[in-house]
Amino acid sequence: MKTLLLNPMTSQAGNVVRDVLYGCWCKGNRIGGGTVPPFNLLVLTTLLRREGLSVDFLDAQALQLDADAVIGRLNGVGLVVMSTSTMSFTEDANYLKQLKQACPGLRTAVFGSHPTFMPRFCMAHDGIDFAVLHEPEETVLELAKALEADAPTDAIPGLGSRDTAGQPRLHSPRPFLKDLDWLPHPDVDLLPSGIHYFNPLVHRMPYITTTTSKGCPGKCIFCTAPAFDGNIFRRQSFEHVMEQLRYFASKEIKEVYFRDDTFFVDRKRDKAMCQAIIDEKLDLTWIANARVNMIDEDTIALARRAGCHTLKFGVESGSQEILDGIKKGYRLEQGLAVFAAARRHGMSTHAHVMIGNPGDTPETIGKTIDYVLALSPTTATFGICTPYPGTPLFEEVRKIAPEIGDGSNTDLAKLHVEGLFNEYYCKVDKNQLPKLVRHAYRRFYMRPQYWARFARENLRTRQDIKRIALASTRLFEFMIRGKD
Repeated sequence: MKTLLLNPMTSQAGNVVRDVLYGCWCKGNRIGGGTVPPFNLLVLTTLLRREGLSVDFLDAQALQLDADAVIGRLNGVGLVVMSTSTMSFTEDANYLKQLKQACPGLRTAVFGSHPTFMPRFCMAHDGIDFAVLHEPEETVLELAKALEADAPTDAIPGLGSRDTAGQPRLHSPRPFLKDLDWLPHPDVDLLPSGIHYFNPLVHRMPYITTTTSKGCPGKCIFCTAPAFDGNIFRRQSFEHVMEQLRYFASKEIKEVYFRDDTFFVDRKRDKAMCQAIIDEKLDLTWIANARVNMIDEDTIALARRAGCHTLKFGVESGSQEILDGIKKGYRLEQGLAVFAAARRHGMSTHAHVMIGNPGDTPETIGKTIDYVLALSPTTATFGICTPYPGTPLFEEVRKIAPEIGDGSNTDLAKLHVEGLFNEYYCKVDKNQLPKLVRHAYRRFYMRPQYWARFARENLRTRQDIKRIALASTRLFEFMIRGKD
């Protein structure tokens, strides 16, 4: 029996960024058409192969293979494993049902945020045989081993399955992985040949995504990451991270996009890594996430010398009252100082911003847009705050609006561009929120002075011009036509 790790094509967009396990996914023109390699599936495939299992990897999204095309590749496959999230769950489950109908005896398993926080809802769908809760590596490995050996699966921790009567049941919890160095480096040779994952933030191709940690020290009420990772932060060792970077360089990878929920947490490890990249002269540039209140100017300066060209920050709001209410954990003046420090050291910045936050009013949304302009990031994205399972915000909404169910009506067609249940915590008409998102984009990007500075600082090569032209075309289509 063979196991297939599958990244499916969706009907909603060709560029769904569906890699991070906690399920904060994006799509469409709003993010400039960006795509990413599905590194979690790569790690799982590499792990299963290391443990002697027969396993394949298929990025059907990158190859634009629909379900019928995937069915033609299922000969000998007994288990299909996919990542899913709240906004993709319904389509993913129906997709897997289609595979099962075409291949009798095929088993399916899903991992990610929705199986973790809504496992019984997942198991109620006949397209799904197993739901993997929380981090997937050990659970998927045990499941694949059991099915390959035709052994029982009912005692595997961290799993949801069905009993003999066909009713959903949850197995015992699995302890969170302590030794992250046990995880293999993702085998980049598994990626489809000839496919270039486009991302407007990436400067050099080919690039790869990866993580060096699990968890986030933040407590934001809208984010699933803390609960998904057990509210504990764990990291790979300095030695393991450096081995991975050397491996990427040996494979002629030119850029690394660190997808850690928050990369700059352990300053001793992070500074050691930066210094080692400098000392070893590794030909790698990179991008990483940071929290406004957890990075200082010295770290920014060292990271820039080590090849980091872009820092991504969750800004979320320009109202201190709103920030405090969503437990973002930083002061507005800290944001201004950090973005200014990044500019002093030639570091690009990206601001993630939400509108329709708990307590938001037309006035606070106006303050948010003004604040982003004052921060002067290199790029910015604006989305609508949405309650997702696994977050304190979702639980608060569910108390007063049980019709939210499992949250999966927040699908990819509506993701970040429609107000959903915002009326229960936001003082702006939810029908106005999509218009305000486009208004925010227009105020930020439709400024001649912005493009003059952007061109001066970022358009240095022909590749830069191509990259920005493609991303800008898609972004302006969203701003003008509302097409995502």
